[in-house]
Amino acid sequence: MALVRWKDAGNIAPWSALQDLETQMNRLLGEFGGQLSPLEGAWMPAADLRETDDHYIVELDIPGMKKEELDITAIDNVLTVKGERQSEHKEGEDEERGYRRYERQYGRFERSFEIPGGFDAENVEAQYEEGVLRIKLPKREEAKPRQIDVKTN
Repeated sequence: MALVRWKDAGNIAPWSALQDLETQMNRLLGEFGGQLSPLEGAWMPAADLRETDDHYIVELDIPGMKKEELDITAIDNVLTVKGERQSEHKEGEDEERGYRRYERQYGRFERSFEIPGGFDAENVEAQYEEGVLRIKLPKREEAKPRQIDVKTN
């Protein structure tokens, strides 16, 4: 006879299936030590890409980093941002320093953005303020929208 895990049939809330999925994913990640990334310590900062008439603007959330820890390159139509955020945790000292939990991510990251229509790499501007890296990519003249006059006969 097989043992079957008992489930409360009274729990029919719409999110109960998601809770089951979360439990199974946590168990699975625990078996792999929580690391599924090929690069140990790799993380990916959240990013937004928006477009105006004259520019593309990329914004990345990278609080706690210094500008010296960032590397921004532009090749062809691709913008790449690399960096590494150093961990403040030291083996054996976390409990002494009062840490009970830490969730912030540390290590290397790399984000690449392919910009449709390209951009003027010579005039790219980057600004880092309050934990947000803002990169302004001017559009090439041929990629800017232009008004076309309609002629009538």
